Amino acid sequence: MKQFISHIPIFLLLLFGCGASPGYGASFKIVSYNVENLFDMHADVTEYPEFRPGGAFGWDSNMLDVKVGNIASVLKDLDSEIIALQEIESENALVLLQERLSLMGVKYSYAEIAVGRKTPVRCAVLSRFPIILKEEIRVGHDNERSILKVVLDIENKPLVLYVNHWKSKSGPESRRLKYAGALAADILKLACDVDFILIGDFNSDYNEYETFKDESRFNDTHGITGINHIIKTVKGTQIVDESFLTQQKDCQYVYNLWLEIPESRRWSVNFFGQKNSPDSMIVSKGLYDKKGISYVDNSFDKFDPDYLFDDNKVFRWQRAARGKGRHLGKGYSDHLPIYAEFSTEPFCFASQQTQILSEPESLSIADLYRLKKGPVNVVIHDGVVIYKQSDHAVIKQKNGRAIYVYKAAKELQYGIKYDMTVTQLNRYYGNLEITDIKDAKAVGREADMNAYYINNSATDFAAPDFRNEVIEQVNGIYENGWFHYGDDRKIKVYFSGRILKPRNFSAITFSYVRIGFHRHPEIIVEKMDQIQMN
Repeated sequence: MKQFISHIPIFLLLLFGCGASPGYGASFKIVSYNVENLFDMHADVTEYPEFRPGGAFGWDSNMLDVKVGNIASVLKDLDSEIIALQEIESENALVLLQERLSLMGVKYSYAEIAVGRKTPVRCAVLSRFPIILKEEIRVGHDNERSILKVVLDIENKPLVLYVNHWKSKSGPESRRLKYAGALAADILKLACDVDFILIGDFNSDYNEYETFKDESRFNDTHGITGINHIIKTVKGTQIVDESFLTQQKDCQYVYNLWLEIPESRRWSVNFFGQKNSPDSMIVSKGLYDKKGISYVDNSFDKFDPDYLFDDNKVFRWQRAARGKGRHLGKGYSDHLPIYAEFSTEPFCFASQQTQILSEPESLSIADLYRLKKGPVNVVIHDGVVIYKQSDHAVIKQKNGRAIYVYKAAKELQYGIKYDMTVTQLNRYYGNLEITDIKDAKAVGREADMNAYYINNSATDFAAPDFRNEVIEQVNGIYENGWFHYGDDRKIKVYFSGRILKPRNFSAITFSYVRIGFHRHPEIIVEKMDQIQMN
């Protein structure tokens, strides 16, 4: 759990905002997760038929235990301070999740759920910060879910959070317009500089005004969408970006954080190969000023580790008969979580961070893994090139960690030890990479290269601490994209060319291959001499 900070180095303060002063401020994470129907074991009449305790679909205490445990494991890995949840049946279901997290060592002292209407599922919040106000914004008729509004006390600074779960796309846009209208009306009550976040499952793409316009079953509103036109994430035909958000004279427009990441990653649901972004985190102009709570620039992303996928599909909660039969007791949710970092320090654009540092900070490679993607100004000493392919490389410090250098290693030579200044970091599908360096100065040749490689087949190559490391040699069996080795261990394999790929059940030896990460850990095979058939 992150704690408020009393003494932190300048490179961390710069992550929290421009002009930060030592001794103040905190960074915290907010997550949104539609958990796909977390029902308890009480018969409340409002349940979906497939979640009636003891019913024909097999929803029982064992299934509930697996479901709660699986969702809790995701939230434990995210380790956020605030969680916005959708599809929680009841206060009892929320408490079960809260208690399971506590048993895992992840404690949330504060919880709220929208209980004003007897709907099958509801919006909820878990928080490590005090919740000082709770309201429910009613939408339409009694069978429509309320929007949950909470005010959190973040070190004596208020943050307003609206947790949404709009009507699904089983119906047209006019149904979602009711939610947008109720939400927009409440936002109008806020002062212009109030820090607020619209979060949850809007059942609308971030660019819904583009994706739905030719869909007659959805577009019954003459092109008007709730998320874009009523909430005001677009102006005219242009989607609101950070520049427009901060330069607007008033505060009527808001910014959808999906724009923070590459377009190819802008999805949290994948139904039958169609990728959509129903889950959103939308922020106000107040989160970009010099007071209260601030967004940490470029910190938004979705959470997509390997275990949330099965056969390249989101590993949703499983039921037999293609999702219409009995519960099978495995899986998570049909949505991926999304998250972002916020701070009690003044806002700072990522592009400004390196301008503040007059002198680069001297850090280890291991320290880099604590930083956000974007511009940095960091000196690395004694980084040895332990892998080189074209203008890519892996550098490592002795008895330390390794990191991948992407398209910035043309001048680096294998086996040479360097001092260098790192100026840009990126996270590509979850993997930390150096994407720009300067002033790389050779300081010697490493005589003992063997000390830098992994050479123990008992190692779990998929463990987080081994990301970007290089394996000296390992024997195993290749089968359907997986490499089986050691004592019943396995890791995925990526081959950069089809000619490198062996047949299924081949006994092979990998030599000097790096461990990459592309939504999941994987061995990267780029050269013919890295693989030998046994």
